[in-house]
Amino acid sequence: MISSLELARLCGVSQGTVDRALHNRSGISARTREKVLRAAEEHGYRPHPGALEILGKTSSTVACVIPSINGVFFMDLLETIRAGIRGLGRRFVIVPVADGAEMLEALRDFSARRCPVAVVVPPEDDMPLPADVTRHTRVVSLLSPCRGESTRFVSPDEERTGRDAVRYLASMGHRCILHLTYSRRAHAIAARERGYTQAMEERGLRPVTRVEKKVSCLAELVAREKATALFCHNDWLALTAVRKLAAAGLRVPEDVSVLGVDNSPTFVSLYPDLTTLEYPGEWIRDQVVRVVTGKEPLKRKPGFRLVQRATVAKRGGG
Repeated sequence: MISSLELARLCGVSQGTVDRALHNRSGISARTREKVLRAAEEHGYRPHPGALEILGKTSSTVACVIPSINGVFFMDLLETIRAGIRGLGRRFVIVPVADGAEMLEALRDFSARRCPVAVVVPPEDDMPLPADVTRHTRVVSLLSPCRGESTRFVSPDEERTGRDAVRYLASMGHRCILHLTYSRRAHAIAARERGYTQAMEERGLRPVTRVEKKVSCLAELVAREKATALFCHNDWLALTAVRKLAAAGLRVPEDVSVLGVDNSPTFVSLYPDLTTLEYPGEWIRDQVVRVVTGKEPLKRKPGFRLVQRATVAKRGGG
């Protein structure tokens, strides 16, 4: 691949003439333009993306800044988003960071490079984004909202997820339904818990929520509460629960039913028997694509699709 200077020398013209030809600007003849374009194609010339960014032109890169990539849910969700971005002819660059300070540093770098959109998974709810971060870049936050100009929060209806979980398990005859979740306070975690609590109280049932740090005592909790079903915040926590119950001699779903959330393709390949509520990854992808193309995300939020498999049974086995 040759540089613009080499292309100019090859064609016997100035770099300015090359720039006019490549960007269809006036000031040169049609014959010269054709000559430059033909030479550029023959020699595989591509303009340096960094140079275009320095000149103040919009980058073709859509950035993604996340705190971790060690979970299959995140990997599968980002792969779904990547496919949508590539369908627009854009690059999707993922940068893992350790904390909020690193996230801001990465976002400032992408803003300076004129990236039109950055997708972020904030380490905390309502993370403030300064003006220099969003001056040239629209930020789409997933799972947790951010505060700042040009930010958009894209999320399905997470409270409905908790309500739908209780509705389904109750329809299967379960009255004592435990909720297993995480101690970290984030939008999705808190919203699913609210939905679960509301749905239990509406049915005159007592909500019981436990965080993952107490899963080691799960069998004792199930026995004490006489629980017949578990609603887990995600599929990984559901799998942990299944293993803990099995170690204590409890059968799933004969003794205790277990319902997860996510249904990401990689997890399904690891544990295909889990009954779960499927996260609407394709809807998330479509909202990110809307922002990249200059549109607003849709206000109407979808729920999660129930995927019935082998870990939930009717109470009493009927």
